[in-house]
Amino acid sequence: MKQLIRKTGSYILAALSLITYTADLSRAAEKPLVLKSPSSALIVSIYGNGGKGFYYTFSSKNQVLVYPSRLGLTIAGKPLLDPAAKPLLIDSSTVNESFSLLRHNHQARNTIYKKYRIGIGKSLIELAVFDEGYAIRYQLPTGQAHINAEQTSFVLDGNARVWFFERTNNWKLKSYAGLWTQTRLDSLDKISPTGPVQGKPLVARLTDQSYLFITEAALQSYSGMRLKANKNKLTVDFTEGNKGFDVSAGQLSFTPWRIIGWAKDLNALVNQTIVEALNAKPDSLLFKNTDYIKPGKSAWSWISRDENYLEPAAEKKIIDAAAQLNYTYTLIDDGWEAKWKQKWEVLKDLIHYGHKQKIGVWVWKDSKFLRDEAYRDAFLDTLSRLGVAGIKIDFMNSEAKELIDFEIAFLKATAKKKLMVNFHGCQTSSGEYRTYPNEMTREGIRGMELNIMNEPIPAWHNAALPFTRFIMGHADYTPALFSKRASTTLTHQLALLYLFDSPFQCVAENPVRLLEDSLYRPILPLLRDLPTTWDKTQVLDGSDIGRCAILAKKKGTDWYIAAINGLDKAQDIGLDLSFIEDLSAYTAMVISDTGGAFSSALAIPALLNKKKVSIPAAGGLVIRLTPKK
Repeated sequence: MKQLIRKTGSYILAALSLITYTADLSRAAEKPLVLKSPSSALIVSIYGNGGKGFYYTFSSKNQVLVYPSRLGLTIAGKPLLDPAAKPLLIDSSTVNESFSLLRHNHQARNTIYKKYRIGIGKSLIELAVFDEGYAIRYQLPTGQAHINAEQTSFVLDGNARVWFFERTNNWKLKSYAGLWTQTRLDSLDKISPTGPVQGKPLVARLTDQSYLFITEAALQSYSGMRLKANKNKLTVDFTEGNKGFDVSAGQLSFTPWRIIGWAKDLNALVNQTIVEALNAKPDSLLFKNTDYIKPGKSAWSWISRDENYLEPAAEKKIIDAAAQLNYTYTLIDDGWEAKWKQKWEVLKDLIHYGHKQKIGVWVWKDSKFLRDEAYRDAFLDTLSRLGVAGIKIDFMNSEAKELIDFEIAFLKATAKKKLMVNFHGCQTSSGEYRTYPNEMTREGIRGMELNIMNEPIPAWHNAALPFTRFIMGHADYTPALFSKRASTTLTHQLALLYLFDSPFQCVAENPVRLLEDSLYRPILPLLRDLPTTWDKTQVLDGSDIGRCAILAKKKGTDWYIAAINGLDKAQDIGLDLSFIEDLSAYTAMVISDTGGAFSSALAIPALLNKKKVSIPAAGGLVIRLTPKK
């Protein structure tokens, strides 16, 4: 009872504090500009505060989603927005756009939003207001500008649950490879041993069970946005801290977009289009020819390496196995340049061998050797001449402006050489894969490699990822490490191949082992047909961040249902397949866990609909629905 009183008391104090804060601002507030989404379902109000700065609120018809929060940018020690000015609406327009992306199998993505331009003194800000959220960006002055700080903040209900990634060392914000966990929002400033600064995105669940997420879009020529927590307020923060960073109008006219999205449920959260919509379309000259950009599964010898790692004969065995499994690529990872005395000759031979097997070759490179543009271009030119399909670069380990500049310049340089790219040791995506479609995947995630580094990945982290990191786009988690799966089951690992999006899907398990060990025989047909891009994604009822992820995905005429249990005890889940028309026209193959092995069975789809299925602790389930012949 005492605990309940204390808990209730903390809610009341948090609510009273927020009411007082809002009331103080309201007394000094000027008449706001009211900006509405296309359907008027969401509203952003912007107003001055008696010469003390500019604020906004964000609300739906039924509730306040973001309480009074600051706007502002400090350039060369001075505020960009003149505190004595008043916000004036310059113009507004409706943007109705359809675009397609590789990760969505080039299916049309439709978006509509209201775009507003607002003048504050001599400065301009732009807002994009969707029915699923809003975004804001600041126009930068002409010439060189030194960014000292940004005041943009997000004040939320402190009682909301917020998901963030945690790693208890200084690598947390270098590589974004933390475990996705949760806390109350008003505890976010003190829960992390490394301090109150958190990476993006942050995902919050409100008391009405809707969701907010905070992130950025169109990050280039600027430092990456982090978020500094202070009770129930989050403020934009940069790697450079008090030193700030320089931007040039020749590079950039506006800051990246600051986004707060709203989703009524997990399905809307996973299928949000705001981040992608606010990135620019590809340059028509740079990407005039995109035939070289091909999704596919890749083999990978690094994570399962033994004494024969990188021996040419061993890599050819990997290629042979990859071909038998209907893969598209193999990845030659760290060490190849040191291992092979005649590296270009050996690489050329492997590429030729792979070509005969219809397997393309990717290579790994430490990014520190590619910071020099002349060396970078010469190296990429050699790769291109030899016929390399793509390059995985590693260890940027920062989202400071100089590293963001490096990434964008690298995407442009590789596009000129018709090479695909996989970024590792980097921040999460901000949707740049729309502008640069040769980016096939990126890390910015705590992935499977941690399982061999004495930091095994728990099931609950995997069950959070579809609703946190993956809402930002593709990620190179390298799923399906069956032989070193930590506490998860075999089918849990299989399900990750369907739950986690990556057009370049690097399968962790050694393909030779997959073919030679009879344990994997039941799933070989699935591995051979595994899609890496999808026509449609549907989150099913019963999904709960960190506890259970149940997704249905469509490719062509087939549906795949994948589920994982994030708990250390069995769960019963209900499968509502009513969204699939005419279930009787399909046959179903069901893969589940049985006694440390895969169980494969045929089933009648209609009998699976609305049925309770038990998934063991940290287990999984995969169902493939195929039209009857």
